[in-house]
Parts: sequence; C-alpha cells; structure tokens
Amino acid sequence: MRAFIAAVLSLLIAAGGVGGQDSSRIAPSGNVLTEYLDRANIHPPVRVGRLTVFPVVLTDSHRLGDVLTMDQALRRGVLVIEELESAQVGRARFVNKSSRQMIFLMAGEVVTGGRQNRTLTTDALLAPDSATILPMYCVQKGRWEGKADFGGHNYVAPQAVRERAAQKAGQDETWAEVARANRRLGSATASEDLAEAMASPENLRQLDELRKRITPRLPEGCVGVVVSDGGRIVGADLFNDPDLFAAMRDKVLNSYLSQYHLGAAPEHRIVPEPPSQNDVRDYLQACYRARVTAADMRGVGQVWDIRGARDGQMLTYGTSLPVPLRGDGRGPGIVRPGRQYMVHLALMQRVVPVKPGPIVPMPRPMPRPRPMPWPEEDR
Repeated sequence: MRAFIAAVLSLLIAAGGVGGQDSSRIAPSGNVLTEYLDRANIHPPVRVGRLTVFPVVLTDSHRLGDVLTMDQALRRGVLVIEELESAQVGRARFVNKSSRQMIFLMAGEVVTGGRQNRTLTTDALLAPDSATILPMYCVQKGRWEGKADFGGHNYVAPQAVRERAAQKAGQDETWAEVARANRRLGSATASEDLAEAMASPENLRQLDELRKRITPRLPEGCVGVVVSDGGRIVGADLFNDPDLFAAMRDKVLNSYLSQYHLGAAPEHRIVPEPPSQNDVRDYLQACYRARVTAADMRGVGQVWDIRGARDGQMLTYGTSLPVPLRGDGRGPGIVRPGRQYMVHLALMQRVVPVKPGPIVPMPRPMPRPRPMPWPEEDR
C-alpha cells in the first residue's frame, strides 16, 4: 500500500506543476502524451464497410503489470460495484477487493443492475484494497429500483454516447444520444435501455462477425486503433501496452462498430475514399499543439482533458522513488516524483452542449452624479 500512497503523491506533484510552471498546459516536449506519440507507428488499415481501422504499434512499451479490466475483475469476484448509502443517479462506488492488483475502468463502459443501468463518464485506475466513488450517467430511463449491487454483465456504449459522457454534455444530452443509438440498433423499449439494445442476440452476433474481419489482421504488438467513418477520422483509443489493449480490444471495436456500422441506412453504405496513413499521422500530430489540463484523480490515476487542436481524455499513472534524507541511507525518506505513464488515450469528436449557461444579469444603470457648487472660498 505504501507504493500506491507514494504514487498518489507523485501524481499530485505532477498535476500541480514543478518549479512554478503553468500546470494548465503540459510542455510541448518531454510530456507523457508526446513521448508516447514519439514511439507510435501507424500500420496499414483494415477496412470493414465504411469503417477503416488503423492499428498503432509502439517501438517500445511500458507494461503496468498487475492490472485487471472490469470484465476480468468481475469474473474473479474482486470488483464490487454498489450504490451509495443514499443512492444517487450520478455516482456509484467501485470496490477493489484484490490485495495486489489494480483495476482499469474505461469511460463509456456500461454497468447493469443497481437502481438504474449507467455508464462511466471517466477512465479510472483503482488501487488494491480500495473503494472509489466515480461519476456516471444513466442509460436507462424510468427504473429507480432494484438491489444495491450492480450485476456481472457490462457492455460498452457506442462512440457518440462515450463522447457525450466523457465531455460532460449532461444527462439530458446523454439520454438523447442513447435514444438515437437504440433506434439505430433496432431496440424499442419503454425505458430506452441501452444495455438491453447492446445485449440483443442479433446485435451481438453482428458485432462478433464484424470483429472477426478485423482482429486477425491487427499486427503483433498492437496497442490501439485510429478509426475513420468513410473519409472522416472519428476517434482513437490508444493504450500503454499490447496486453491491456488485447483485453479491451473487443469493447473498443464494438463502440465504433455499433456507432458507425450497425443500422446504417443503405445510402450511407456507399464507401468513400478512406483517409491515408499520412492523414492519420496528421490527426495524431495535432495532439502536440493541444492544451492538456489536469482534471481529476480517479483512484491512483490522473485524468487529463485534451482540448484545442485535438479533443479527448487521457489517463496516466505515475511511479515514485523513495530517496533517503541522509547520505548514509538511514532515517526517514522523501518521495521523489517518478515517471508518468499513459494508461489510455481516447480522442473524440468535439461535443458542444446545447444547454445555455447561466444568465448574467446586466448591471443596473447608476444615476449620473449631480454637479455640486464650488465652495465659497474657491469661487
């Protein structure tokens, strides 16, 4: 547990800036995002209908080690998802019961059960033996009843739902996007339940067939994908190592396939010329000019918002090294900030909320000052 406390301290130091630097922007060179992209190579694409998938491979990668995904942790019984004592739509508690393994959660993953089915609005990295409250949006209308714990079935939302949740577009806009997704997926229920649409046997069958046309053609060591719909790049999901991507691969592909392939109208099945590898390079290179702002600590992971030249969200994890205060190696130690590693990067389309912001009242007009007579002695 000391290692994780040290990691948190390291991340807090990094988030706050070092040496008086502006923490609202990562330096153009030498930061975790650009260091990652410096090692990235874009491989030839895989095409399925209108969808084009560009695999990304790193020249060298960092493996976090003992990290479980949500699916793995639920199967092993070391992740418990539960309502708060006073249940709230926008939050739930995630308990990691493992004594040594962290758990990675991805924004857009849908959990079922509890009082309502919901989706995560943020990535998170849960420390061993920890309980973390995470923000969520509802993806099922009407129901507000059931057990305190969520069930063992979880899915991933279509890409547009993920985007609106991650960019905090609001519950109403998330519901509207869920309704559009359900219509596209051929689901019509009174509760507009996204999980039910994703769990449809026909949709699961189609997604499985489509993935089988993609996954065998991904290169060895693939750490993520950049995806285009027709001639337009619509997003990217990149991970820190091939093992984590392999564990999340089906969910990532399902997110794009359920958004841009399933239920597409016949006129939308005409395949335009896809982007080239150079177009994808230019798309990723825009990250070098983007603003990267520290957002929230989620467990032992730091979330960063990416805005400007490119939009998205990044989760990082830091290491730290205890350094003795005395030269002889005895006595209490201090924590020296260690290296930061990117766990997951999600690039997405920009979301512009429709809901107006707070109305700022105009200042009331002040009466003009009345002229005062000159004092008698100054006349």
